[in-house]
Amino acid sequence: MLQTALYHYLRKECDTVTAAYATLQEAPGDADAIHAMRVGVKKLKAFFSLVKQLPDYSFGSGKHLRTARLIQSIGGASRDAHLQEKNLRRYEKKVSWRFSVAHLLLQNKAATASEMLAATLKYSSLKKLDSLPEQFQEAIADTDPKAATAALISYLEAQHKKITVPASRAHHTVWHEVRKEVKALYYQLNILEQVLPAVFTENLATPTRKAGELLGQWHDTSVLLLFVKATVAQLKKEKVTLPVNAQQLIQLLQMDMKEQLAQCAWQVKELKAAAGF
Repeated sequence: MLQTALYHYLRKECDTVTAAYATLQEAPGDADAIHAMRVGVKKLKAFFSLVKQLPDYSFGSGKHLRTARLIQSIGGASRDAHLQEKNLRRYEKKVSWRFSVAHLLLQNKAATASEMLAATLKYSSLKKLDSLPEQFQEAIADTDPKAATAALISYLEAQHKKITVPASRAHHTVWHEVRKEVKALYYQLNILEQVLPAVFTENLATPTRKAGELLGQWHDTSVLLLFVKATVAQLKKEKVTLPVNAQQLIQLLQMDMKEQLAQCAWQVKELKAAAGF
């Protein structure tokens, strides 16, 4: 049952990525396809981090995922710029000011990424990804299900213990690592949903999902704050006079980020306290 569940999950995610790729070849700017590609590749990365724990596992997936990860990275840059601009507009309404230079920079970033994505799609192929699930299935055919399940549960337990609540003044990169760990754990719990005892999904999936969502909201605010501060600093360096609204925008982002971090810290503590292993 374990081998079958792993195969079907891998097949589904590979199909999702290849479908998104096909859409992007026709429409490189398709936001839904970029998002599907991005999430799909992240799930595949979490999948192979998990299955590497199988006893005597030796299957190499890197050559199959290399092109998909490149496309995901370039497409992600375009999507990030669009999301930042959308988030920026939301904050601009609160300070009654449009940060025109910031919008121009984000639009240029998105346009550059879109051009790179179109060029990459023109000279790339995901044919290797289509045969990946069957090759993986063959590679783990002789794996002992009982020993394999125990190894995977042990790994998830270690991943759960690895997640910690950073200090109150921790650098944003520390929180970003926590975000990646939480997201990976959530994906991996979903991968094994059909073979894990119910206690895992019932007690761990919900707090993991909630922590991931809150950390995602914080990440969006944090990235926007860093961008706005850097843009303001550059304009000041070039002797450009900015209205008081610029500082109000920064202060508003800082206040929201602080509140979001407090929520994240509480939810990560809830995740750490969740029983299941």
